[in-house]
Amino acid sequence: MSETTPAPDTRSPGGPEAPTPRKRVNRREQILRTAADVFAARGFNNTSLADIAAMLDITPAGVLHHFGSKTDLLTAVLELRDDSDPAPGGSRMLDHLVTTAERNAARPGTTQLYAVLSAESATDRHPAQEWFRDRYTVLRGEIGDAVLDRLGPEHREAASTPGPDGRTPAGAAAAAVIAVMDGLQVQWLLDPEAVDMASVTALVIDALVARLSQED
Repeated sequence: MSETTPAPDTRSPGGPEAPTPRKRVNRREQILRTAADVFAARGFNNTSLADIAAMLDITPAGVLHHFGSKTDLLTAVLELRDDSDPAPGGSRMLDHLVTTAERNAARPGTTQLYAVLSAESATDRHPAQEWFRDRYTVLRGEIGDAVLDRLGPEHREAASTPGPDGRTPAGAAAAAVIAVMDGLQVQWLLDPEAVDMASVTALVIDALVARLSQED
């Protein structure tokens, strides 16, 4: 009996392609990003875990599986912003602030989140109050050091000498820079065309450094 010649294989050399596996969903990341959007739009106090869960078609328990509480979720949202925007040391910190102001204009959601939550944290027993208090303390120290680094050696002693209230001129300059940047964010969110956050931030930093450079 003659051997039957097998029909040619018309499939691709590798055979039929296996179904492409669906990308694994990073549920924790989804929750984090969704919470950031909702907190930015409504604030922390006006948002429930059920609101966030409903947007992801999961249960509130599903949110709590990844974040132990609504407060833990808030902290993770706040830390997400800082982790994605590390600051350099020395006088380069001042340039970084200008770059940050420019970048904030390109990410309105993040800018709104910070503006809303920082203001809301001043209310009684707000869970983010300690986080923002600590953040401002660190920022005043880092910006104050950056101002001193930018000044000439002959002006650093005067700028770092505490006055009668125990505060230094460099520390006051740092507080002023932070106040300007936070205030600019609110103005920009209300009327983006009216404010250039980066140029105003640079102007204020230059003016403060120039002012401290005149003191002996």
